[in-house]
Amino acid sequence: MFRTAFFIVSICCCSFYWCHGCLEEERTLLLQIKDSISYPGGSSLDEYWVGKNCCQWYRVDCNPSSSRVISIKLGSIREERLGLWYPNTSLFAAFKELEKLYLWGNHIGGWVMPQAFSEMQSLRELHLSSNNLSVSIDSLRCICELTTLRVLNLDMNRLNDHTIPKCLGNLSLLEELSLSGNELKGNLPGLCELRNIRELNLDFNNLDGRAVPPCLSNLSKLETLSLSGNDLGSYSSALTGICELTALRGLYLSENRLDDRGIPKCMGNLSLLEELYLLGNELKSPFSSLTGFCELRNLQNLNVANNSYVGSIPQCFGNMNSLRELHISYNQFTGANPSSIFQNLTNLMIISASDNQFNDSISFSTFANLSKLVHIDLSDNVRLEVEMEHPHWVPTFQLQSLFLSNCILNRRGGSGIPTFISTQQSLETLDLSHSFLKGTIPSWLLNNLTVSSLILGGNSLKGTFPQSTRRNNSMLNEFDVSDNFIYGELPSNIDTLFPNLIVFNMSKNKLQGTIPASISKLQTLRMLDLAENNLFGEMPHGLTRNNTSLEYLRLSNNKLQGNILSKFSNMTELVVLLLDSNGFTGTIASNILSSPSLKILDLSKNHLSGFIPSWLPLLMNLAILHLDWNFFNGPIPSEFCQMQNLHILDLSNNKISGSIPSCLPNISSWMKEISIDVDVLSEQVYLRVLYSLNSSYYVDVFHTRVTTILTTKGMTLTYEGLPLSLMTIIDFSMNQLTGNIPSQMGHLKALHSLNLSNNILSGPIPESFQNLESIESLDLSHNKIVGTIPPQMVQLYKLSAFNVSSNNLSGAIPNEKQFLTFNESSYTANPHLCGPPLQRSCSCNNSSQPRDNKGEEEEEDDSTILDSPLFFYLWVAIAYILGFWGFIALFANKNWRWKFFSTVDRCFDCSYLNLHMFGLYLKNFCCN
Repeated sequence: MFRTAFFIVSICCCSFYWCHGCLEEERTLLLQIKDSISYPGGSSLDEYWVGKNCCQWYRVDCNPSSSRVISIKLGSIREERLGLWYPNTSLFAAFKELEKLYLWGNHIGGWVMPQAFSEMQSLRELHLSSNNLSVSIDSLRCICELTTLRVLNLDMNRLNDHTIPKCLGNLSLLEELSLSGNELKGNLPGLCELRNIRELNLDFNNLDGRAVPPCLSNLSKLETLSLSGNDLGSYSSALTGICELTALRGLYLSENRLDDRGIPKCMGNLSLLEELYLLGNELKSPFSSLTGFCELRNLQNLNVANNSYVGSIPQCFGNMNSLRELHISYNQFTGANPSSIFQNLTNLMIISASDNQFNDSISFSTFANLSKLVHIDLSDNVRLEVEMEHPHWVPTFQLQSLFLSNCILNRRGGSGIPTFISTQQSLETLDLSHSFLKGTIPSWLLNNLTVSSLILGGNSLKGTFPQSTRRNNSMLNEFDVSDNFIYGELPSNIDTLFPNLIVFNMSKNKLQGTIPASISKLQTLRMLDLAENNLFGEMPHGLTRNNTSLEYLRLSNNKLQGNILSKFSNMTELVVLLLDSNGFTGTIASNILSSPSLKILDLSKNHLSGFIPSWLPLLMNLAILHLDWNFFNGPIPSEFCQMQNLHILDLSNNKISGSIPSCLPNISSWMKEISIDVDVLSEQVYLRVLYSLNSSYYVDVFHTRVTTILTTKGMTLTYEGLPLSLMTIIDFSMNQLTGNIPSQMGHLKALHSLNLSNNILSGPIPESFQNLESIESLDLSHNKIVGTIPPQMVQLYKLSAFNVSSNNLSGAIPNEKQFLTFNESSYTANPHLCGPPLQRSCSCNNSSQPRDNKGEEEEEDDSTILDSPLFFYLWVAIAYILGFWGFIALFANKNWRWKFFSTVDRCFDCSYLNLHMFGLYLKNFCCN
C-alpha cells in the first residue's frame, strides 16, 4: 500500500514538473540571450534550445521546486569572427534565482546596462575567463555590486593594474578568486579585504616580489595560493608574509626564478601544507634545517623538478610519511637514491627522478614494500646502475608505468629484461630503451594484456622477431624495438598479433625477407619505420591504399624494388615519406598528390629517371624534398617557384640540364625565416592517464621527432626536430646546369646553404650575393665561373664554409673578416686568382685583372699544349682502359653500369683538369 501511494505521488510530482516546465518569461529571456550572443550570425544553440521546457535545454539548470533557472553555462559559444560581445546585463538580472553564470570564452568587451548587476543578489559563481574585459576600463567596476558572490574567475582577460577596480574588497563573502594569465604588475587594490578568501590564483602575470602585498598574511582562511609563472625571484623577501598563512594546504610557486634566498626560513610554520610546487626555478639547496622545510610532515605532493639541485637527496624526505608524489626530475642530484628515504614512505604512489646525475647503484628491492606505487621514472641517469634481480625480492605493488631508459639495467643479473615485470598485471607503459639490455625478448612480455606502450630500442637484444601466444587481444599501441639485432622475417600474421598498433618501429635491425601484406590491415597504424634492414621485394600495395591512417612511413636503406607507389595509392594523412637508399625504379607518379599534407619527401639514392614532375608544387605543404642521387634529366621546372613552404631542395647528383630558374626568390621560406612543424603524431594526442590526484594528471604522449640526413658545409649531418625545421638548403650540385647564376638568388636572405658545384655554370658571381645574410655554406666549385670574387661578400659574417675552386676566377681574393678563415683549398685551380691564402702574389697587374688579349693568347697556348702528341697518346691509353672495362660492366650488372658511368664522368673531369694544370706547369717552366 505504501509503495503504491509513493509511486502515485512521484508520478504526480514528476507530471507537474514536466508539464509546468520553466517559466515562460525566463524561456523568452533565454531566447533573447541566444539571439544576442549569436548576433549577427547563427548560433550553435539553435539545435539545442528548442521546445517549451527550457529546463531541459542544453547548459541550463532549473530549481526543481520553483522551476526557475538557477544555472546558465554558456562557455565558448560566441564565434570570434562575430567580434566583441556586449551582453545586456538586465537580461541575466531578470533571473531571480540565478546562482551560477558561466560566460567564459565569448569575446566579451563590456556590458550594456551594467548597473543591473546590483539586482543579481542570488548569484554565487561568475566565470568570465578568456574574454576581452580589458577593452573597457570600467568593465569590472559593476561586478563590485555582486555582494553575495562566492566564486569569481577573471583568467586571461589581459587585465592590468588599471582595470582591477578598487571596490573589489566589497565582495566580502568571496571564497575563490582567479586572475591568472593577465598582465598584472603592481599591488591589487582591495585584495587584502577579502577575509573569507580560501583560494587565490595569480598565476602567469607580471608580478615581481614587490607586488605581493604584506597584508596578504591577513588572509587567515587562505588554503590555496598559486603564484606560478611570475617573477618573484627578483625580490628575495617577497614570500616572507606567506609563513603567516598557517591554513595553507596548497602552495604553487613554479617558474618564478626563485633562488635559495627566495625560500623563507619560516617555511616550517606551514604545518598543514599538503602540496608544494617549486618546479622550474633556480633552486640549489633550500632543504636545510634553517628553512624548516623538513618539518612539513603532512606534505603529500612535492614537486621540485627542473631546478639546479646538487648533491644527494636530503634524508629528511624520509620523514614525510604522508608523501604520495615525489617529483625531482631535471636536476643535478648525484649519488644513489638512498633506500632509507623510501622505507617509511608507504603512501608513495609516484616517484619521478629522471634526468639527474645519479652515479651509484640502486636495487629495486628498495621499493618492494611500497604497495601503492603506480609510477616509477628513473630514466636518463646514464651512470645509474639499476639492479632488479639481486637480492631476491617480491613486489607488493602493481605499476601502471615504468621508465628506465638511458640507465644501466641488471648488470649483475646478465643484463636481461627484468623478470619481475611478469608480475605487473596493470602495466600500461614500459620504456627500457638504451639500457644495455641483452638476450632475447621473452614471449610473456608480449602476452601482457594491459601494456599499450613497449619501448625497447637502442639495446643489444637479439633473436628472431618475438612471438606472442595470444591473438587479437593485445593492447599494444606503440611497439619500438629499433636499433637492436633482431633478425629473420616479420610475422605474416602481424595484424592478428598486434591489431591495435599505432606506432611500429623496427628500424636498425637485421630483418630479412619481404614486408608482409598483412601489415596493411593494421587500420590504426599511423607510424611505420622499418628503415636500415635487409628487406627486399616490392612495397605491399595495400599499405598505401584505401585511405590508410599512416602519417609517417620510413623504409629507407633497404633493398626494396619496383615502383615507388602503386597507381592505386591513396594516403590522405601522410606527412612524412622516406624511401631513400633503395632500388626503386621508374618515374614519380602523380598519385602522390593524394597526400595533400605531405611535408617531407625523400626519394634519394634510388634508380628513378625521367623529368622532374612539374606538378610537385601542388603539394602545397611540402617543406623538404630530396631527389638526389637518381637519374633525373631535363630542366628544373619553373613551377617549383610556387612552393612557398619549401625549406630544403636537393636535386644533386642527377643529369639535370638547362639553367637555374630566376624565380626562386618567389619562395617565401628562403626570403624570411619561417619555422615548420615536422613532428608527427602530435595533432591528435594519445593520453595514458597514470594517476590523478587533486586534478594533477600524469600523461605520456606519442611523439615522433623526424630525423633526416643533410649535406652542408661539406659534411653529412643528421638533423632532428627544431634545427631541421629552421634549416634552409639548395643543392643543385653534380648536374649539367648551364648559363649564368641568376642575380635574383642574392635575395634569398634566409638561405643557410647553397651548393651549385660540379656543373657547367658560367658568368660572374652575382654581386647580389652580398645580401645572403644567413648563408653559412656556399659552394660554387668546379664550374666555369669568371670575373672576381665580389669584395662586398666579406659582410657575410655567418659564412663558415666557402669553395670556389676549379673555376676561371681572377683578381685579388678578399682578405678580411670571414674570408681570413678560409684556406687555400677554397681557391685552388683558378690560375688568375692571387693574394693570400694562395702563394701567388698580386704585384703583377696581369694577375689581378681579368683576362685581356694577352690572356686569350695564353689560353691558346694552353690548348696547344693539350693538343701535343704526348697528351694524345695519354688520352688513347685512358680511353682504351675505360672502354674495355666499360664493355664488361655493361653486360654484367645494372648497378655496375650506373657506377661505371658515374666513374667515367668523374675520371674525365679529373683527367681534364689535371692535364690542363700540368700543361700550364710545363709552359711556365719552359718559359722561365
